[in-house]
Amino acid sequence: MFIFFLTFSIFLFDKILNAHEIHFADSHGPITVMGDHMHKKKELMFSLRFSKMNMDGMLSGTNSISLNSVMSAPNGASNSSGTYMNSPVSMKMNMYMFGAMFAPTDNLTLMAMSSFNKKEMVSQRMRMRGGSRFDVDSSGIGDTRLSGLFKILDNKFSKTHFSIGLSLPTGSIDNRDTTPASLNSRLGYKMQNGSGTYDPFFALNNVNNIGKVKIGEQFMIKKPIFGDNSNGYHYGNSINTSIWFSYRWIKNFSTSFKINYNFFGKMEGEDNEMNKRMSPAMDSKNVGHQKVNTSFGFNYVNSNEFLKNHRLAFEFIIPVYQKVRGIQMADEYKIMLGWQYGFNIP
Repeated sequence: MFIFFLTFSIFLFDKILNAHEIHFADSHGPITVMGDHMHKKKELMFSLRFSKMNMDGMLSGTNSISLNSVMSAPNGASNSSGTYMNSPVSMKMNMYMFGAMFAPTDNLTLMAMSSFNKKEMVSQRMRMRGGSRFDVDSSGIGDTRLSGLFKILDNKFSKTHFSIGLSLPTGSIDNRDTTPASLNSRLGYKMQNGSGTYDPFFALNNVNNIGKVKIGEQFMIKKPIFGDNSNGYHYGNSINTSIWFSYRWIKNFSTSFKINYNFFGKMEGEDNEMNKRMSPAMDSKNVGHQKVNTSFGFNYVNSNEFLKNHRLAFEFIIPVYQKVRGIQMADEYKIMLGWQYGFNIP
């Protein structure tokens, strides 16, 4: 859909806008970097993102391990004297993210973002249980983020701002499906769509402008401070930091390269309805990671009169380092497509 629209805009419409009417492609960062820019007074922007993530294979720390090794590993129940009865094999997640930004002043931009998630996990049973594979699915609204972006610096060479926000627990932590153990089993932590907690977060953003080259940095930290959710647990601190480089080939097209580090802390508490004997995905000791990803992308702003200044973006993300707490699935790749459109309110 996005590629069709891009081709459609470029080749079927030949009434090109004047240069002063075109929004530069690199005025926004890579599409996976949220809240990277601010808006001018009374400007409103809507965004739609689609991401697809695949996970395949299992990790213990930094090492790949077989499914048999997973099902020979001690689980977190009964003083770790038992082993897991099932092992995840792969997982797919499609996410549709909806966002809006509005600037009541030149120094403040308000931002809201939520999502709809669709997840599928394939698991394998231990040999003495037949060794067969089974699927579980979940879908629903994710958590919602509200934030304010505050300008620190804005000149020809640098743009810097910080943001403060709150993640609201609009996503479910009670997704269920049929498993070999039950017709109505609560699914593992990765198959839930929310955190169940109110989590404040802080971010610092900076972009340096060197002609057609831009260098951007973002640091974000999220810290649960309001205790456990209704199922008896809360996730650990989250730190996400990125540095990205872009080059503007023409006014309305740029490419980017990004390096990202993500830290996800230890979970506190556990969901007592999840049977830790069944799978690593239901064991709270297997939550938390450190990951480094690289990504390549492009930004395109439509320079034709029809649908002028609608922005399209794409990014392809691949992992270069993964260290997980306990036993978890390995990331394989992620893609994100995005549409953004900003306009002034009279």
